[in-house]
Amino acid sequence: MPSADSTEAARPPSPAGPPSASRHGNLVLASAILATVAALIAAAYGVAKDIFVLRALAWNTVLAAQAAWLCVNVHRLHGRAAAAEQNREIDPPADTVKSRFLRWEGGGGEAAEAEVAIGSWDLEHAQKLHFMFLAVVPTSAILLLATRALWISRTQAAVALPAGTATALALVCLAGSCLWLILTRTYNGISKEELPETGRLALAFRELQWASILTVGGLLSSCFWPALMIWAGRAVLGWVLVVASEQLIRLLAARLRSPCEGLGPAPPPRIFLRESVFLHGSPIHSVFETIELTLGVSFRASWAIQFVRRSVVPAILLVTLLLWGLSSLAVVQIDQLGIRESFGRIQSAPLPPGLHWKLPWPCGRVLHYPVKRVVVKPIGFIANPGRQPSFLWSKKHANEEFGLVLGDGAELVASDCVVYYKIHEDRQRFLDYVYQSQNPEDLLEAYAYRTLMEHTRSLTLREVLTGNRARFADRLEQTLRDYAESNRLGIEVVEVALMGLHPPVEAAADYLDVISARIDAERVQVDALGQKSVQIANVRQESASAIASAKVEAARRTGTALSESSEFLAIGQAYAVAPEAFQLRLWFEALEEILKQKRFVLVDESVKTSPGGILLDHRGQARLGSDPVPLLRDAGFSNSSSVQ
Repeated sequence: MPSADSTEAARPPSPAGPPSASRHGNLVLASAILATVAALIAAAYGVAKDIFVLRALAWNTVLAAQAAWLCVNVHRLHGRAAAAEQNREIDPPADTVKSRFLRWEGGGGEAAEAEVAIGSWDLEHAQKLHFMFLAVVPTSAILLLATRALWISRTQAAVALPAGTATALALVCLAGSCLWLILTRTYNGISKEELPETGRLALAFRELQWASILTVGGLLSSCFWPALMIWAGRAVLGWVLVVASEQLIRLLAARLRSPCEGLGPAPPPRIFLRESVFLHGSPIHSVFETIELTLGVSFRASWAIQFVRRSVVPAILLVTLLLWGLSSLAVVQIDQLGIRESFGRIQSAPLPPGLHWKLPWPCGRVLHYPVKRVVVKPIGFIANPGRQPSFLWSKKHANEEFGLVLGDGAELVASDCVVYYKIHEDRQRFLDYVYQSQNPEDLLEAYAYRTLMEHTRSLTLREVLTGNRARFADRLEQTLRDYAESNRLGIEVVEVALMGLHPPVEAAADYLDVISARIDAERVQVDALGQKSVQIANVRQESASAIASAKVEAARRTGTALSESSEFLAIGQAYAVAPEAFQLRLWFEALEEILKQKRFVLVDESVKTSPGGILLDHRGQARLGSDPVPLLRDAGFSNSSSVQ
């Protein structure tokens, strides 16, 4: 904490200001409140209706309101400083610390406030808060936000305002400019001895007056040249940027030049740009006078300069008249057709693309209709921009969906349908679009909903969801086209695209359960039919295999029987021809069959014991002590055969 001597040395000589300044405190307060309310109204309406020039005017109004609030707080600080001087309590040794904290305790009211001594610390702290939160921070915020608004204006689309809206807003802004003019002249009538900040407040409100006039011009020009309204807003914002920049630089420079302890209340700083342009009622006269005062050069003796000064106003009027005359020209773009309107009466002949004349604004205008642009109209839902559509029934496909009551009255269906249409290029149908209906697009939307209801009122939800959507969309398109033609809307329906048919989201989960149950039932039925078909095929295959096996066995047995019968007949025939030879052959075959697995010894004829017999040795298999058994040729055929 510096000493009282150093504080007094650094403080301005009269911190309390002139006593007569308090007489104009109510005027300054009313000006601040009025400018603040006007800024809020302009900003709110500009944002709500997306009018860029009104938002720019709001920032200029905020700059003037800040100057007025600075003056209001300066007067309050002057009053506190005057009270401190009267009480002689600028730096009390013991009570100063107490006065810092009494205001934050629970006591209140006028009695408690009178008990608190106003010391130097209170004044310095209030001055710092005033400098920071009413001067530097608001100016920096205005500078940053105005810069952002000017940067965003690069992508601002130039949209023509309706004539009635533009005229009403222009009248309001013109009334505001008259109000700011009254405040300007009121402050100019107050001397600096009575109100030291009167000149700077007058400049701030004169600046606001010209910004309002520029806004009026921008609003009126939007009817015939919408881009001019954007440029008017950019001009106002550009001026706000340069003024706020100079104000911030001057505030920071004053802060750096003065010590913190001795810095007095910061009034609205002197702005050179305001003085150079708005010192007088005419900006041109103000610019010349500022050049004379700054550079010390007098233009009063120069004939050329005097001529320029006198001819500026006529030149501006001439240029304005020329620009007004140019408003009688209108350009119809290559994708448009135009209609000429004179004194509110529309001419019947459409205007092709090109340059056309009309009466100057506001006596005449040319209405433009984009006849080659295809417009998309959502039916049954309100689109949700920036999001991809959902393909699940249980999730919303759009921001809002509408349900259609089906024929039985107990079911609802949500239809996501898109109608592509354009204005007819045929002359008569184009005139129907212009003359016949006030809002052809709204009528087309109403007929689209009517068409949807007509085609769904006799169906059930199952029929709607399982039907052919392509044919359904074709029927919708043809019906809607017939409605447009019969009611002379002048609109050509290009296509109707059926994006989706589904039950309402609230019933989608239950409906999916029903669909799943039906699918499961159909799946079980198909599985049963498949198993039945497999079993029938297996039985048929087994039956065919058994039949084939039986046929093969029958053929085999028949063949065997035929073979045996043939063999028997052949044996009979052979026996009839040569019985002995046949018997001998049979005897050898039987012997071969018997002895096929036997061990035997063949004895030569020279050792045979009797004629006609064969000695066989069966001792390998016979019992010991048995004699060999001779086998005769006619063994087994004659009971008289014996063993030799």
